[in-house]
Amino acid sequence: MDTPTRNAASFVRTAEELAPRIRQLKDDIERERALPAELVAAMHDAGFFSLWLSRDFAGPELSFAEFAQVIEALSRLDGSVGWCAMVSAVWSRLSGYLTQDAGRQIFREGSGILAGSVNPTGKAVAVPGGFRVSGRWSYGSFIQHSQWTVGNSVVHDDEAGGRDGAAAPDIRFMIFPTSAVEIIDNWYVVGLRGTGSHDFQVSDLFVPEERALPTFAPRPLRAGALYATPMITIFAASLPCVSIGIARAAIDAFVALAEGKTPIGSATRLRDKSLAQVAVGRAEALLRSGRAFLHEAVDEIWSAAEKGRHATLRERAIVRLAAAQAAEASAQAVDLLFNAAGGSALFTNNPLERCFRDVHATTQHIGTQASNFELAGRVLLGLDPGTPRF
Repeated sequence: MDTPTRNAASFVRTAEELAPRIRQLKDDIERERALPAELVAAMHDAGFFSLWLSRDFAGPELSFAEFAQVIEALSRLDGSVGWCAMVSAVWSRLSGYLTQDAGRQIFREGSGILAGSVNPTGKAVAVPGGFRVSGRWSYGSFIQHSQWTVGNSVVHDDEAGGRDGAAAPDIRFMIFPTSAVEIIDNWYVVGLRGTGSHDFQVSDLFVPEERALPTFAPRPLRAGALYATPMITIFAASLPCVSIGIARAAIDAFVALAEGKTPIGSATRLRDKSLAQVAVGRAEALLRSGRAFLHEAVDEIWSAAEKGRHATLRERAIVRLAAAQAAEASAQAVDLLFNAAGGSALFTNNPLERCFRDVHATTQHIGTQASNFELAGRVLLGLDPGTPRF
């Protein structure tokens, strides 16, 4: 029997229902540097952490366009809320590559929450039946609320760290219980404070073969374009969905401020000043153009996957370019509004202050930072991308 699925509109409605409570908890999110347990429970029950979970495990298996719509809606309410949902939902995509037994163990019919890190700073030694994994990783967003953790690791032949001499290292997502992880409380940051993106580590932890997935070219065990698109490429494309939602919140906040504020020394409201009009117009244009480019680029690789064709190096580079551009354009939009708001934007009770900090945090991720412009430029000039993480 087919599992009934939810669409983006249903998730967005649920986000709107949670909006009043999220606003009430904003100070708690900042102070505790994590999402409150009660909010996590409500979001979990609503399915926000499993947007890309396979239907085989009772997930909705949304398209990228639907996923983006939901993450934008949550990020519009709070950047940390959107980021935590985005990260966990992206990890739920691993359900497309796991065996039935491993998938059921991890996701337990839609209930499992994953956290982890893409950076391959772990070491895995092959042993009978699996691997012994040790390492420390950074940026474990939402790890305090997860049941399972992903530690990207380089596979070695022996304890001394030797490899088999192959041209490319064997790098795998190692999935292990969060109960076996030591979380290192070091997430003291300017933006996205509520994501709890702490370092974490394990030592000599056994991970069975079925929970060790190739990072760059896993073989999908479920049908559909979602799991046929390139792993790292689609992960990078997911990040600016948060940036876009934050920028939309900044526009909302600025419009509300401009309606009621009369700047010092002026007889007219902020909304009647050309400075404000130009700022909000340019911000809207930046946001919409960045978003459109992102969706156009992802549509190309999604269409290729639907036709059974692998995305070309150029198509993947364009997605990475679009992700960086969407995040940068979102930050530029927020900057325009922050500056046009004047001193009002400095106060923590003004939503623009949080938007400013959070959106700039999103641009610091390796998937959205400025180095992606160089990566794409190299490919467009006929060179290799300059990184294996592509």
